[in-house]
Amino acid sequence: MGERTKISVRGIVQGVGFRPYVYTVATSLCLRGYVANTADGVDIEVEGENVGKFLPALVSKPPPQARIDETRSLTLPLHGYEGFRIVKSIDSPGIDGLNASPITFMPADISTCDDCLHELLNPADRRYLYPFINCVNCGPRYTIIKSLPYDRESTTMSVFRMCEECGQEYDNPQNRRFHAQPTACPKCGPAVELVYSDTCRRSNPASNPLSKKETDPIRKTVELLKDGAIIAIKGLGGFHIACDATNDAAVKRLRTQKRKSNKPFAVMVAGAGDAADLCFLSEDEKNLLESCSRPIVLLRKKGNHLSTSVSPENRYYGVMLPYTPLHYLLFYYPLHGIVPFGSPHFKALVMTSGNISGTPVISENSEALRLPGDSVDGFLLHNRDIYNRVDDSVLFVTDRGTPMFVRRGRGFVPMAIGLPCEGPQVVAVGADVKNTFALTKGKYLIPGPHIGDMGNYETLEFFEKSMSNMMNTFRINPEAIACDLHPGYFSTTLAEQMASIQTISAHTSSAQISSTQTLGMEIFAVQHHHAHIGSVMAEHRLTSKVIGVVLDGTGYGEDGNLWGGEFIVAGVSDFTRIGHFKYIALPGGEMAIREPIRVAISLIADAWGAGANEILEKLGFIEKYGKYFIETIMAIIPVKEVSPLS
Repeated sequence: MGERTKISVRGIVQGVGFRPYVYTVATSLCLRGYVANTADGVDIEVEGENVGKFLPALVSKPPPQARIDETRSLTLPLHGYEGFRIVKSIDSPGIDGLNASPITFMPADISTCDDCLHELLNPADRRYLYPFINCVNCGPRYTIIKSLPYDRESTTMSVFRMCEECGQEYDNPQNRRFHAQPTACPKCGPAVELVYSDTCRRSNPASNPLSKKETDPIRKTVELLKDGAIIAIKGLGGFHIACDATNDAAVKRLRTQKRKSNKPFAVMVAGAGDAADLCFLSEDEKNLLESCSRPIVLLRKKGNHLSTSVSPENRYYGVMLPYTPLHYLLFYYPLHGIVPFGSPHFKALVMTSGNISGTPVISENSEALRLPGDSVDGFLLHNRDIYNRVDDSVLFVTDRGTPMFVRRGRGFVPMAIGLPCEGPQVVAVGADVKNTFALTKGKYLIPGPHIGDMGNYETLEFFEKSMSNMMNTFRINPEAIACDLHPGYFSTTLAEQMASIQTISAHTSSAQISSTQTLGMEIFAVQHHHAHIGSVMAEHRLTSKVIGVVLDGTGYGEDGNLWGGEFIVAGVSDFTRIGHFKYIALPGGEMAIREPIRVAISLIADAWGAGANEILEKLGFIEKYGKYFIETIMAIIPVKEVSPLS
């Protein structure tokens, strides 16, 4: 008869093929029992003669995207199971006492695997050219998950009922789609649709009206892009605005419509070889490009092989590879008998975030269709809802080969970061510029997605929804809230409002936030630059005091001034400011941060005093910015008499 053991597993063990893996290990050892997702991880019961071999086999080679952080075993009396089964999820903890703050990790989205890519471009496969092909090793995760445990009914795929063939694959332990929650096919899954904009119909009367569906939307999208069109494309975590990156007229038009500054556009190329044609590519950069997270990687240009308007006056391109089946089809969809995996249709496609300037990436079809009518020529939509919107991650590789984040998003959110020790559950709301919030639970920190600048209603709404979703999913019951020391930040106000509501949920509205009920949470205001040093300390798991140099622009200081250029001796909970750059006037307050020309004028006035006007004229400032603007700025700078340096 053998023995019976119950095992609770914590870590990244949902949405990564872990239960099918457990099934395979258990049946290979002729064990009986079950495996189930729980609110806190995975529960397993095994009984039989080889129970002692099960756990070592389980932890030896988990699925590629899985991570086992913790296991706990409990010996039980024999039950008499018949066979081994994957059973319905259990919404309760596994073994009491495993962890004071149990946590189940929500998986990040995973780029299309090689097996699915082969099927996608295989004319003999039933999912040939199907833009939503996925399996247990790839596909949407975070962007479609509503709650844990991770089951199909807890995702936006719940509205798509599997056909008989997909159901058989889903139930077959020997199949790659065994319990793959987003699995689908052309018969039963999501579909794409091409909608033309008013601009496109005006310029091309033969194009289909909104009421008539394009019979081959992906083919037509490729043709439009090749002809210089700009298309809004619904992807994994939101919309991209796309055009041919070699078409100078299209890129210039996109820059005029979307981004009037010289901020570079991200581009997508078909493979690492295509990236190497455009940029210098080290082995570390290649590995990062091809990783299952598929971030945008900043790569040094070999020259301007694309339109100069893609990345003007910049030595780098932001490059990414396709990470969904739809992206691959944009490069390889068979046109006029062209065989897939021949030469890609495009050297590179601009793939910039689909949003109105200053607002979050668009995630809903109705929202996209409200984009200004002359900004895009069409919309490639699909009907799989995005529950958690998230922008592309941006990284670069240091000279030492270490990946560094510029923006943490798709492919990494909501992956947790280990902390040096266990602590209370805390919500950190972040600052107002390039905002990202974070949650802590147990010995883990869970960064949220890149939110953006907290200066408009849409961004604040995105912030509230994203934080509520993650708090609900990870079952965070905060004991404290951390915010920036700046009393005027939107994020500081939100922290104060959060402390005044009884419960925080995905359905919390702005009206509810005015409640006078309290959670009894203490708010901790953290000085901006101390927070930066603290984040680096946490990244490197440091708890003793460090000397930190922060060259981060400005942050509200303890003396009421805006600090910048700080030399700090910092610990986990306190710091001493031992030096700083000289204070300077900031004409217009924080407006000077957004318009650095004001700071330049202030520095010149500080150095040259009453003689600053002469210097400004010699430098061409008055001619470029106008006499009235310069005089207005100078009027609000306290000018002192100085002896100019020779």
